[in-house]
Amino acid sequence: MTNYKDRYKAQIQMNITSMIDVVFMLLIIFIIAAPLMRAEVDVKLPKSAAARTKEETAITVSITKDGQIFLGKTPITLDEFPDKIKQLASTGRVTSISLKGDEGVNYGLVMQVVGHIKEAGIENLGLVATPEKRGR
Repeated sequence: MTNYKDRYKAQIQMNITSMIDVVFMLLIIFIIAAPLMRAEVDVKLPKSAAARTKEETAITVSITKDGQIFLGKTPITLDEFPDKIKQLASTGRVTSISLKGDEGVNYGLVMQVVGHIKEAGIENLGLVATPEKRGR
């Protein structure tokens, strides 16, 4: 016959439910509080007709490995590209362009696209790349 102590032996377990609740509450607090923590001086700005807001847009130009050019998600030919980019630049809303080129694309094609962008008057041009993983 089994002994009473053996039958109802105390099980030692750590109850982590309350610890998980505390961690989730801290996570929620930091998610809410993070945008409020800015290193800015709080200044109430005056209203003026001279201070007009401008809708500024960044556009992505992509060049695939086979040389196809995309303006945003729209495919475009190299012949149409200068006119389209000048049209966008003339609106004054385009402030910057991000250029994504496949690593196998012809360098001459990339330089033609860069030249058309500069001719359109858009000076803020960024070349997008994937960071290398460094092994140590």
